[in-house]
Amino acid sequence: MIIGKNIHKSFGDLEVLKGVDLHVEPQEVVVIVGVSGSGKSTLLRCFNFLEMINSGEIIIDGKTINPKKDDLTKVRAEVGMVFQHFNLFPHKTVLENVIEAPVTVKKMKKEEAEKLGMNLLRKVGLEEKANVYPSKLSGGQKQRVAIARSLAMEPKVMLFDEPTSALDPELVGEVLQVMKQLAEEGMTMIVVTHEMKFAKEAADRVVMIDQGTIIESADPKTFFENPQNERTRQFIQLVE
Repeated sequence: MIIGKNIHKSFGDLEVLKGVDLHVEPQEVVVIVGVSGSGKSTLLRCFNFLEMINSGEIIIDGKTINPKKDDLTKVRAEVGMVFQHFNLFPHKTVLENVIEAPVTVKKMKKEEAEKLGMNLLRKVGLEEKANVYPSKLSGGQKQRVAIARSLAMEPKVMLFDEPTSALDPELVGEVLQVMKQLAEEGMTMIVVTHEMKFAKEAADRVVMIDQGTIIESADPKTFFENPQNERTRQFIQLVE
């Protein structure tokens, strides 16, 4: 579904990704963990072409993407992304936020988009907030709207960049519940998170990035109970 081959990414003299290989199968949920500054979020942004790799290949649904030739707007429509901060339009209602991209990018009829939007708001438990403005929502509600907004483009894969890190602790659960539901429904997902409980319960595979390279990749039980890399063992002791 989505493959990164020998990905290198530098910012000036700082090499952030040092030859990363990651292959995510259709309907697989891969959770990426690691300390701050290890390259996790940069890798995710490269998969959505918000950052351009210096070398390597990114293959989505069997097609190698060439940023200079391919329409990145269309590519991003297939690779949804949810960020730490919600980036909702403050002057638009919840429903208007959700349908903005399908109407403007996919040229979907407004009536059809609204029907889709209401179905998605129902999915994330916010149907009754359709006509409310973001300023009236809690952080957890805003993030669930952001998830619905990404789903509105009907992506083939969803990327989550620490989606709960900006939330108060009591609001984290409602967002993770929506993400677990998506995982159970078979959505292909790559999730950068510090929520180890989510990794244990929802991931098919947990990947550890350290200093720009993948040092461990295993199913959750093996990853947490029998890690092979000493650096992974140290990380698990730190977060558990």
